[in-house]
Amino acid sequence: MTPEFHRHDQWWVSPFNVTDQVRRSFSLPPRVQIHDATLRDGEQTPGVVFSVADKIAIAEALAAVGVDRIEAGMPAVSDDDFAAVRQITKLGLTSKIYTFVRAITADIDKSLE
Repeated sequence: MTPEFHRHDQWWVSPFNVTDQVRRSFSLPPRVQIHDATLRDGEQTPGVVFSVADKIAIAEALAAVGVDRIEAGMPAVSDDDFAAVRQITKLGLTSKIYTFVRAITADIDKSLE
């Protein structure tokens, strides 16, 4: 395998990713938008709990590196999640801030609040 496809203990990509046969079928948009779910989905990792301050700092860092959309959390889950989402939406970040809700009126209302 050539070094351009593999770096020991770092990464490996298929050489087929860069063949002309594969690349000529690519139809890439002029701009890709990045949606990050760290503040919601990342917290579902066993042992990971973000404080409100953690969530704010992470949201600010994500916006600073150019993440387009930040999934800030699920306000109906807890008072802390509600507080974090509320504070993040007031930061004036360039990223769009999203919340995650179940298809339940109470969750939707909490998110809108």
